[in-house]
Amino acid sequence: MRLIPSKPLSCLGTAVVAVVVGGVVLVGCDVVDLDEVGDFGSLEDIDMELPEGGVIASGDPSPEEEASAYGLPESCAAAGAAEVVGDLAPGPVLAEESGAVEGIDDAEQLTCSFSDGSTEPGTPVFTLVFTSNADPSANPDVVRVPGAEAEMNWEVDVDVDVDTYHNDETDALGGDLEYVGTVDGSSRQLFLSLPGDFYVAAIAFGEDVAREDLERVVMTAAEQVRG
Repeated sequence: MRLIPSKPLSCLGTAVVAVVVGGVVLVGCDVVDLDEVGDFGSLEDIDMELPEGGVIASGDPSPEEEASAYGLPESCAAAGAAEVVGDLAPGPVLAEESGAVEGIDDAEQLTCSFSDGSTEPGTPVFTLVFTSNADPSANPDVVRVPGAEAEMNWEVDVDVDVDTYHNDETDALGGDLEYVGTVDGSSRQLFLSLPGDFYVAAIAFGEDVAREDLERVVMTAAEQVRG
């Protein structure tokens, strides 16, 4: 968890105004003595008009702009899933599922799973998941790999390593990473959370995939669907 240093609240979220009180101009939260700024002339010479619309422009993107930066792709092909996963796919067979996430309002998901086509339990599967409006790392039932034997199930006793972190690449995307891996190495999962309640996950079942490779997959996939 990152702790964001607190800021004084008295100046946050307020419009910038100028008021003359006893020969002193109060500008926002700063005080300017008129005697020290003789070149101003009269008060009428000071431009105190707000920009058109009454909103002060900011260099930071608005929440609406951030939310629209990522969008759920229409298909695995549109997301470039095969190219993103590359050699990490244990087989050429793609199982694709898309639609609403059951039990979560407005949540949608696209799942792209690669395997050799076998339905036997324990068959290696690499899955790339795009989820909108539902955090798959906080909702284990959200992420489902095609095939009943491959569904995530946290009801059983499994020792896992969990690590939440970020790096320069995630900072550039505006996101954070959460890694969840079983101690025995049978499952390795990496979740990338992004602005606008959007998530990209890379999940490897039954095969040894390095965390660095999972990072590459989710980062590349996020760039693919970034508006």
